[in-house]
Amino acid sequence: MNTISTFPSNPEGRDFVVGDVHGHFKLLSILLERSKFDVERDRLFSVGDLIDRGPDSLEVLDWLSQPWFHAVRGNHEQMLIDCIGGDGDIPRHTRNGGAWLYELPPPVQHELSKALQALPWIIEVDLPDGNTVGIVHAEAPQTQKGDDWQTAKAALQGQLGEICRLRALSMALYARERIEEQNSEPIKGIHQLYVGHSTVPSVKRLGNVIYIDTGCSFGDGALSLIELNSETVTHLRMSP
Repeated sequence: MNTISTFPSNPEGRDFVVGDVHGHFKLLSILLERSKFDVERDRLFSVGDLIDRGPDSLEVLDWLSQPWFHAVRGNHEQMLIDCIGGDGDIPRHTRNGGAWLYELPPPVQHELSKALQALPWIIEVDLPDGNTVGIVHAEAPQTQKGDDWQTAKAALQGQLGEICRLRALSMALYARERIEEQNSEPIKGIHQLYVGHSTVPSVKRLGNVIYIDTGCSFGDGALSLIELNSETVTHLRMSP
């Protein structure tokens, strides 16, 4: 697994980022159709939590095999990896939408785990205007208040020691401190950061951090898709 995956700008097409899918890949397919997504030119990035809760979680293998689709690892991917590897809490995973996994044959479970282990913690995407946006599941891995983006990445890569790496990893997968505090202080060193994990009624911006998990795994939620260059938001609600 690469800790960080970087992508050059896409002058031939558009780049999109999608919120937590949670096994609702049919909903995502409809969103892409509405956005006239071109698989030959466009790219789709995900903030993680592709699986659990929804009806189509097993389809994650098909999506991850597409050359135009790229995702970071979320806490639900990590739960699956831990449980299949023997280090996880299976009852907890089951309570949080993971029951589907344990109905599958062991070879398929291991295939899923292997595919998800390949996902990076962070994705960076260059935009045509020269700016760079970041994608991480929960929050920027700032182990010290006010850390810039480069320091946060260094912590996650283990360059600041094992204690910092573990704290950074926990923040990348699970943290909600920034949104709970309504902290709008911008993260220096990155143009914008797209995150999921914390469910919001609609796409929400705090400083240069954009929260895009609009709760598609809940009856009153929606799946949101953002075109990175124009910042155009398209969403599809679970219920009318």
